[in-house]
Amino acid sequence: MLGPGCQYDTIKKVVPVNGGDPVDLVHKEGEVWLIDFWATWCPPCQKPMAHNEEMLKKRENDWAGKVRIIGVSIDSSKETVAKHVESKDWKRPEHYWRGESNCSDQYAVRGVPNVMLVDTKGKIVFKGHPANRENLEQDFDDLLAGKEITGEGTGQTAAKEEDESGSAPASKLDPAACLATIDEFASTVGPAL
Repeated sequence: MLGPGCQYDTIKKVVPVNGGDPVDLVHKEGEVWLIDFWATWCPPCQKPMAHNEEMLKKRENDWAGKVRIIGVSIDSSKETVAKHVESKDWKRPEHYWRGESNCSDQYAVRGVPNVMLVDTKGKIVFKGHPANRENLEQDFDDLLAGKEITGEGTGQTAAKEEDESGSAPASKLDPAACLATIDEFASTVGPAL
């Protein structure tokens, strides 16, 4: 599973919502990216997407050519996404429709909203719910300055080895093993229920 600490693996075959053939999202050294997996029908996705627009509007001159905010919608059609972003006037983030891309599996996106921050060297430094990043604007500035970010979802969380019950905290669990358990449940136990 690709997550914090891993190099970004190019997302392939996403479709620009304003037309054009599928494209690959290739990271260029020196850029900081926020990839926002979202959907038009997802109420919790709307505020983070509006915030993406606000940040880019506010910092347009500072971040030009250095910061990319990329929305990847999991909606059923690109037309739905295009109408939604047009009605909201979200014109600064780059908008793509997942289409036939395997990016949700590639990055184990099991729900939306789900975002990833990629640093100037192409390393994933955060993956998770956007609410877990208190100040994305500061995160962008820190990453552009070559600083590390810490906290939940970064792999840089300061956590105790055990909680009060004596169990390892969630940050110590093996994500690949957890996903395998979920997939096994979905294919065997889930249908039986």
